Amino acid sequence: MNKKSLSTFVSFFVILSTCTFSVHAVEKYVSENLPIYLKRGPGNEYAIVGTLNSGDKVTELATSESGKYTQIRTDTGRVAWVNSNELTSTPSLKEQVGQLTNDLSNAQEKLSRLEQEKQTMLDDYSEKLSTAQQKITELEQLKNQLQAQSDEQQSQISLLSETVDESRQDLILKWFVRGGLVAGIGLVLGLILPLIMPRRRKKDRWMS
Repeated sequence: MNKKSLSTFVSFFVILSTCTFSVHAVEKYVSENLPIYLKRGPGNEYAIVGTLNSGDKVTELATSESGKYTQIRTDTGRVAWVNSNELTSTPSLKEQVGQLTNDLSNAQEKLSRLEQEKQTMLDDYSEKLSTAQQKITELEQLKNQLQAQSDEQQSQISLLSETVDESRQDLILKWFVRGGLVAGIGLVLGLILPLIMPRRRKKDRWMS
């Protein structure tokens, strides 16, 4: 038997043997303790076709009847067999660190988004507060203007009241003076007329 026929026979035997095993696809991880070797078939007698580093992620395809060997597919797509004891269902530290890093990145992104929303709300609140303060200032200025106008009008009213009072006093004084003059004239006439009227009567009697 030549080498080509032997290789074909081995490949056929490997394919035939894998067909008798349970087939499934489960994610597994290489144990943390040491690197493991990839073999062409489920046993130590098969040739080594590569290695995996501890913590590498693989996909479990099938297990041997004894359960000692597991057929896996690597991330590069290579299909091989490894010792089942060298696999674990627990993610490696590298995988966990990567997941934690991803979670941390997502958390930081959410935090950044929340900070942006918070800043937006603060800016909006500050703008509204500034507008409210501006309106309050305008109302205060308007109030001061109205108060000044009111004070000025009150001052004018007081001045007009004083003017009216003065005019009233002047008018009363004028009427008092006029009344006094009239009374004085009447008094004088009352004193003079009796003196004049009898003389005229006596004269009239003498002439008659």
